[in-house]
Amino acid sequence: MSGRTQRGAWAQTIFVLMFVVSLLFPLPTQAAPVTCPPGTENFPPFYDDAKLFDDAISSVAEVQPSNQRLTGITVPHHLLASELVALGFRAASGFRYKRIVILSPDHFHKTHKLYATSMRGFDTVLGPVGADTDAVRLLEKNGDMVEESCLFDKEHGVRAMLPFLHHYFPEAKIVPVAMSVKARRGDWDRLAEALKAIVDQDTLIVESTDFSHYLPQHEARRFDQQSLNMLAAGSLDGIAALRQPDHADSVGALYIQTRLQRELFGAQPLVVANENSQEHTSDYVERTTSYVVALFGAFGPGFNSPARPNDKIYYLAGDVNFGRAMKKILLRDGVADRIVDSILSLTGSRPLIVNLEGVILPNVPEAIDDMTLAMPQGLAVDMLKRLHVAGVGLANNHAYDLGPSGYAETLRALDEAGIAHFGQGETLALADLDLVGLTDIDTNGSKNTDLITPTLLDRLLHENAERPVVAFVHWGREYKTEPSAREDRLADEMRLRGITAIVGGHPHVSSEAIVPLAGGDVAEVYSLGNFLFDQSARRSSGSMLELRVFGQGTIFTRLIPLPNYFEMGRK
Repeated sequence: MSGRTQRGAWAQTIFVLMFVVSLLFPLPTQAAPVTCPPGTENFPPFYDDAKLFDDAISSVAEVQPSNQRLTGITVPHHLLASELVALGFRAASGFRYKRIVILSPDHFHKTHKLYATSMRGFDTVLGPVGADTDAVRLLEKNGDMVEESCLFDKEHGVRAMLPFLHHYFPEAKIVPVAMSVKARRGDWDRLAEALKAIVDQDTLIVESTDFSHYLPQHEARRFDQQSLNMLAAGSLDGIAALRQPDHADSVGALYIQTRLQRELFGAQPLVVANENSQEHTSDYVERTTSYVVALFGAFGPGFNSPARPNDKIYYLAGDVNFGRAMKKILLRDGVADRIVDSILSLTGSRPLIVNLEGVILPNVPEAIDDMTLAMPQGLAVDMLKRLHVAGVGLANNHAYDLGPSGYAETLRALDEAGIAHFGQGETLALADLDLVGLTDIDTNGSKNTDLITPTLLDRLLHENAERPVVAFVHWGREYKTEPSAREDRLADEMRLRGITAIVGGHPHVSSEAIVPLAGGDVAEVYSLGNFLFDQSARRSSGSMLELRVFGQGTIFTRLIPLPNYFEMGRK
C-alpha cells in the first residue's frame, strides 16, 4: 500500500471514529431544545440500533447474576462501554423489581430547578418502559426542587439505560431523575430524604454515572483509585469532597446512592469493573472518560460475587497456624471439611494469601512450649492446598520461632508443595499484583520492634506504575484496632512510595472498615485479625479482604467479616 493510500485510509478511520464518538458522547452544544411529545404520549426511541444493545447483552450472558438481591447498581451511560452497562443490569437480573429509580446528570443544563423527573413513559428499540406515575407524583410534591420536564427526550444519561432495563426487567416502572450541576451536598441530602418515600424493598436504584472526565489515562487512573477507595470505605464525607468532573460527572448521584443504600438497606458496595476509554483504542487519547460498575447489597454468607471470566480477584486473610489446639480440632472427623467448605463459599476457590504464623516441621516435638508456634507439615500443606492458597506471608514475629533452621524447614516444606512465600522485604509477584511482606515486630520477648527501615520501605517502589503494589504488614499491638503514631507514620511513608493498599495483621482482632488515606490515594485495612487460629471469639475476630484488580491497574477492596473457625470446629 502506498504512503498516500495509507494516509487516506488513516484519515477515513479517524473520521469514522470521530463520528462514532459524536454519537456516543453527545456534547451540550448538540442538544436540541426541550420538546414534549403530543398529549401524554411516550417519549420516542432515542437510539435506532437494537444490535448495539443486543450485542452488549449477549457479551455478558455467561456472567452469573448475583445470588443475593441487589438494591442498587452504578453503571456508565456512554455506549462505548455498553458491555459494562449490560454487566450491571445482568448482575441484578436474578431478582424482580417493581420500581427502578434512575439517577442521572442533567447533561445539557435543561432543568430549571435542581432536579427534574417525568410521568411519561418511553419507547426504546427493544420495547416500551413505563413510568411509575404514583411514585413520580410523590416526588413532585417537593415542588421547590423537583419539576416535571421533557428534557428526558434527549438525556442519554437516562435513555442509554432504558433498552437494558426493558430487556432485564420488562415489568418494572421507572422514576427518572436528572440532577442539576448546581446542586450541592445539602441539596443532595434533601433529595435523598424525598426519595426515601418511594424507595422500598421492591426498588432498584440505578445510578447512571461516568467517572473521571477529560484527563489522559495516567491521570484518570489516580482519580479513579481515589473514587474507588472512598466508595469502598463508604465515606459520605470523602465522596462529597470528590471533584466534578475530575472524579465523576455526577458526584451528587454517587453520594445519594451511597447514602440511601446505607440508610435504607444496610448495603455495601462491590465494584466489579473499572475501565477507561483509552483501553478501547491503541492511539493516545488526551481527554478520556472512566467507567465503573458497582453493585450494592447486604452481602452475606454464600454470596457468589459476580465476575466476568477473566476478572482478577484475590483474597487476603490474617493469622494462620495449624498447630497447638487448632491441630486438635482439624483432626476431628469432618471438622476440616466443614471449615474448608465455609471458606471456599466465600472465595469461590479463587487465590488466597494468608499470614502463616509459625514453623512447619515434618514432626512437631511434644515438649515444645505453647508460645513457640509449630505445625505438622502434612496437615499444614494439605489445608493450604485445599484452600487454594497462592502465597503465604512469613514476615511476622513467629516465622523464626525455631531460629534460622526452623525457617529453612518452613521454606523447604512450602517449596516442595509448590506454595509461594514471601518474607521480610520480599515480593510475591502474582499475575497482575505485587505483595510486599513487612514486619515491625520481632519474636516474642524481643524488644526489637522497629524493624521497618527506609531501606525496606524502598522495596515498595516498583517500576511499573500500572501494576498495583500491596503492603502485607505485620505490625501494631495485640487486641488493638487503632494504629499508633508509629503505624500512622509508616503508612504515610508507604503512601509516598506509591503503594496502592496497606493490609495489616498481628493484633488478632479485625478492623471494622477500610480507611482511605490522603484523599483516597491509598486504602488501608489496619488489621485483618485471625483467620485460622486457636483463639475464641471472646478475645479475637477476623475478616477477609476481597481485592479486585482491573486492567488499568486500579483495585477495589471489600472487607468480609469471618466467623470464628476455631469455635466452629469445637462445636
